[in-house]
Amino acid sequence: MAPKEVGQNITAAKYQQTTSRATPESVRKELKKLTAESGPHEFRKRALHDLAHALAYVQKQHEVKVVEVCKEEDVTALLLSLLDELEKAPPVPAAEDHIRVGRRTLAMGPLESKLYVMSCFVNLSYLGGAGQLRVRTNLPEGNAKSALELFLETLAQTIEAAGGESIMFYTVAGLYNLSNHESFAQATAAYPTTLAKLESLESSPNPDTVKYAAGCIEYWKRHHLTRNSSWPPSEQQRQ
Repeated sequence: MAPKEVGQNITAAKYQQTTSRATPESVRKELKKLTAESGPHEFRKRALHDLAHALAYVQKQHEVKVVEVCKEEDVTALLLSLLDELEKAPPVPAAEDHIRVGRRTLAMGPLESKLYVMSCFVNLSYLGGAGQLRVRTNLPEGNAKSALELFLETLAQTIEAAGGESIMFYTVAGLYNLSNHESFAQATAAYPTTLAKLESLESSPNPDTVKYAAGCIEYWKRHHLTRNSSWPPSEQQRQ
């Protein structure tokens, strides 16, 4: 399992998180702010920021309830819909695409928003909510996607050497938390480059990226070999 502290990699410098905010009630409060009716993008981005930090610091006694709250509020649909909106919205100058957190101004453009969404998913899966990330949810304009598909799609599209180090790290951390289940192998059928991309990350400069990518392959191989006699999987076997 990926460590819950994975979310710290995208917090503001010297940001101090208090565990008192990481309660089921606080998580539900932030989830309510993510709906399209709750306010403008800036308001919802701030809620995304606060939710990501809360999920990264949930105390043991709150884990089960937080997972339940996320399911009740349909966190996957909320986060994927918000991300879809932000990616399709008219571009905003980088100097203006930010949120206020206390006295700080944090960048919150499409890239940062995606990092926070992925952080939420990584930590939710760690807490026990992996099943929620495997379910496809309807997005605006009739599209459907699961959080697992978001991670696989991002893996296929991201080039680490071209500045995608942070995105790649969150991608493989999320996939690692989801790979110890047969649905992972089934989902990869639509993304035939998955194994090659994971194998290529053995040369990543980030040791955690290397570890999680290798872990994905190991879990995938283990599940595959329980039903098949050889590895790697052929296209036919994955479908």
